Amino acid sequence: MISITKLNKIDFIVVIIVVIIGLVHLPFPFDGDQAFFRLGALEMQQGKVLYRDFWDVKQPGIFCFYYLAGTLFGFNEIGIHAFELIYMVFFSIILLLTLKSYFRHQIIASLVPLLTVGVYYVVSGAWHLTQVEALVGFPLFLCLWLTFKSFKSEGKQRFILLLLSGFIGGIVLLFKLIFLLILVSFWVTILMYSIVIERQKIKKTFIDICLPIFIGVMIPIVVVASYFIWFNSFSIVYQTFIIYPPLIVAESVFDISKFIVGIKWFLQNFEPLILIAIIAVYTSFLKSKSLFSLLLFLWCIFGLGVILLQHSSLWEYHYLLFFVPIGILATKGLDVLWDSLKELNSPLPTMLLIFLLFLPLSSTLIKKSVALVNNNFALTEDTRLKYQTIFRKKYPSLHSEANFISQPGSLSGDIYVAGDPSIYYFSGRTQATILRGWALEYFLHEQWLTLIEQLDLSKPPYIFIDYEPQAIIKEKFPRLLEFVEQKYQILRQSNNGIWYIIK
Repeated sequence: MISITKLNKIDFIVVIIVVIIGLVHLPFPFDGDQAFFRLGALEMQQGKVLYRDFWDVKQPGIFCFYYLAGTLFGFNEIGIHAFELIYMVFFSIILLLTLKSYFRHQIIASLVPLLTVGVYYVVSGAWHLTQVEALVGFPLFLCLWLTFKSFKSEGKQRFILLLLSGFIGGIVLLFKLIFLLILVSFWVTILMYSIVIERQKIKKTFIDICLPIFIGVMIPIVVVASYFIWFNSFSIVYQTFIIYPPLIVAESVFDISKFIVGIKWFLQNFEPLILIAIIAVYTSFLKSKSLFSLLLFLWCIFGLGVILLQHSSLWEYHYLLFFVPIGILATKGLDVLWDSLKELNSPLPTMLLIFLLFLPLSSTLIKKSVALVNNNFALTEDTRLKYQTIFRKKYPSLHSEANFISQPGSLSGDIYVAGDPSIYYFSGRTQATILRGWALEYFLHEQWLTLIEQLDLSKPPYIFIDYEPQAIIKEKFPRLLEFVEQKYQILRQSNNGIWYIIK
């Protein structure tokens, strides 16, 4: 049974190393997704209701995370990343406290945060940080651990553990409903274990396990649903979560090129850990029948199913869904190898293994660290922009786009950007419409019509259309461009896109 233990000196050293790795990423730039989440969270802070006043197809969890981060530390790169670092450090401590008895050697057990959270930071660029798949690793692990703890528990203790597991699972669903597949794999495993292995009565076992889980899951969902009902916006939330996703999937096709790019990124960054994790799967699960290893393995299998079901996107950051189970299994693999390595007369094989494991990761971290030092730790606005430009080449040009409408004499008011939401961030302005201008390729036909109505009603003084979204608009709904050309005139053309000013 895995139990909670105290931290030792090596644990504290590892946590400090994780903090240092995370600090390197504090000034990292926003990518389009992060700028969009930040925009939605900022509008929430200004009193707008999500989905009713600011619409996106994603569940509210990610916007709530950015809302908390921005409120506590500021709605900028450092504020959002600082909150994420605190979140990840807390996660690291939880991993250390809960997983000690899963490993035979305590020195190996102390490495768990490095091979999970540490690796996450090292492999992540601007596009990957603070994405849903990265943040959800913490509650998914808690759900898995609580489920496992309930295996050997009985009565009231088992009820409480499963209730908590369901509650955490409900929080996971607030980030993405499709993660239910992973959660169900955990809960079905305990059900099958109790019925098949422990030979408990089917009906009683089903009630004893499913009832507390269901109650737990419903608590956060009912709270969030009550919030939207209070603001008379539950109908649009229902459409957003239940009606729109199947329609979007039905209109999309499996993009094999995205799939290949995503798999390639994943293997390039996680290959050493995967190879060592295979050792753990073989010895800990197939050979020793470890239930905890089985749950981690199921996380990976059903996580892959979750990614494939999102065949309209298949982005690189989706594979961050695996950094927790693969990191833990890789640590377990090292734990298995440790006995054999200690018996060798020469330390050379051990050193070679560690070198091969950490070489790709350490070289990436060194490059990031050197860039930070060369730019005076990004302490000033100028040095920070130079540092950010290394990791997102487009950042200065987006900054200049925002500066263009921030000059003296510029028209005031909210704007509309069909393209990168970073322009909102740099300009200090918000979105004039309810519907977004980001990821237009996923719009349904009726949403294009609604967007024209919202633009006509809000009359933003400026509209910016990026060249890539412009091609999407021409293909899917050219009437939008006709509307813009009728009501607006071209103010400026740049390498990024076209600025329009209201006539």
